[in-house]
Amino acid sequence: MEFINHYSMLWSGGLILAVVAFFLLRKGYQPKSGFMLVVLAAILLVGWLVLRPERASTTEFAQFEAELGQGQIVLLELQSPF
Repeated sequence: MEFINHYSMLWSGGLILAVVAFFLLRKGYQPKSGFMLVVLAAILLVGWLVLRPERASTTEFAQFEAELGQGQIVLLELQSPF
């Protein structure tokens, strides 16, 4: 289940692409339909690359840890990328 959760956007994109391909190609292949599928796949891929979570670098974490507190009360809110 964790695999599905971590890659839910890819699964959803694949399902969307498959449904659109089914409706576009049910009367046979046409260049216009193929072009539309390629454009949709590119949009989904770019969306995934832009929206996917990334790990913070160790220098960012070290800088954050050095600035944390500095004699003042800190409200720390953590959020998981998954």
